[in-house]
Amino acid sequence: MLLVYTHKITPRLTYIFKHIFQNMLGVSVGFTKTIETFVAHSGPKFSYTIKQLGNEYFIPAHNLLYEQGVKLQTLDVERLDGFPIFFKTQGDSFFSFDIFAASFFLLSRYEEALPHIKTPQGFFDPAQSIAGQHGFLELPVVDLWVNHLQKNLTIAFPQFFNTNDEKKKSIKNVLIEVLVPFRYKNRSLLVSLSDFFKSLWAFNLLHLFEQLAVLFRIKEDPFNTFQTWKSFFKSSAVSPKIFFLFSESSPYQSTVSIFNLSYQKIIKTMSDLFSLGLLVSVKSQLKASEFLGFEKDNFESLTHRPLSDIRMSNEIQNLNTVYESLVVQEFNSDYSMGYQKTFGFRAGTATPFYFYSLSSEFQLPLKINPIVTTEKGLKKMSPEKAFQLLKDIYEKLPLSSSSLTIVISNGFFSPNGENISWLQEFKNYIK
Repeated sequence: MLLVYTHKITPRLTYIFKHIFQNMLGVSVGFTKTIETFVAHSGPKFSYTIKQLGNEYFIPAHNLLYEQGVKLQTLDVERLDGFPIFFKTQGDSFFSFDIFAASFFLLSRYEEALPHIKTPQGFFDPAQSIAGQHGFLELPVVDLWVNHLQKNLTIAFPQFFNTNDEKKKSIKNVLIEVLVPFRYKNRSLLVSLSDFFKSLWAFNLLHLFEQLAVLFRIKEDPFNTFQTWKSFFKSSAVSPKIFFLFSESSPYQSTVSIFNLSYQKIIKTMSDLFSLGLLVSVKSQLKASEFLGFEKDNFESLTHRPLSDIRMSNEIQNLNTVYESLVVQEFNSDYSMGYQKTFGFRAGTATPFYFYSLSSEFQLPLKINPIVTTEKGLKKMSPEKAFQLLKDIYEKLPLSSSSLTIVISNGFFSPNGENISWLQEFKNYIK
């Protein structure tokens, strides 16, 4: 066990130390604020406090992990070994910055709890984040920092930290979200007429003819790609997780009815092939106490299986509020930590982590699974550039705990002309 001396043991401190050492590095860690206990410990140890005790391994502690609530922080971003750092340390420090405070700042989404400029839709703007302002959105900096710390500690404690073992490769994850199972079929008359007249008004003959061909059963609906998924992933080590929106329409969203038998059959069939999760409606995100439990119960009643995985069908506006509501409904894992229209690690990490609530100063029993981009982010580039960027990011993941997760839709698999190159690049990526 690695023993850490600190002058005050706080929930923030134990949270981030356990995540870094136990979850990311697989090393058990203990804490003491008693100097005699620290001195008597015969194993590896270091101090994280205000002033070094003697000649031990020492990292000066930033005050962030000893505070409560949210306060404006001074962040001076510098570069070290090719990656950005902040909360730089001085004096006798054995490490160039306070990795624990910096990691906590990113994982807790501290900057989103501070006053900030939002997008016109009311979401946190990635361009206003510290990562966006300093050009490291596409870097899982927490993972890079931890890898650097491990190498540093290996020099100090060579018998305890062994980096000679062959590193297990980071994994790739694919999430498929089914926001709309059918583009034209099984939609309400109002939605069908709206689509028709929009295409007619825009003189979009391609969409107009496609809609008529589907409705007259001349052509298959372009979003009804579910039967192709099994063969598509058959030769891949990647098994997708499928998230279905299962909610009645509201002023926020138009959906396919949960009573639609064709849709119910698709969900039941997919539950026998893949792991399923719930894609939460905008209505349930905004009014979780009224609708979230209802959506969960309906989905579980259909599949006859407990539901633990969840993803928001839109970006989260208030992380603390939403995540606390997920805990109330006993969800275990969330897959919403990312941005909808850009590449980037929203929490600065590619490693799943438990969320720390700044409002309650408590670690929630909810595992957060970061995503790097969605289909909208991918399609802002050409297929070649988008998947080359994914490959570059993947090759740079430093830890076996890191994973690269992307989100695509059922419509992504439609075998039409414009999608052929996307599907080929995607096949190469998941091999």
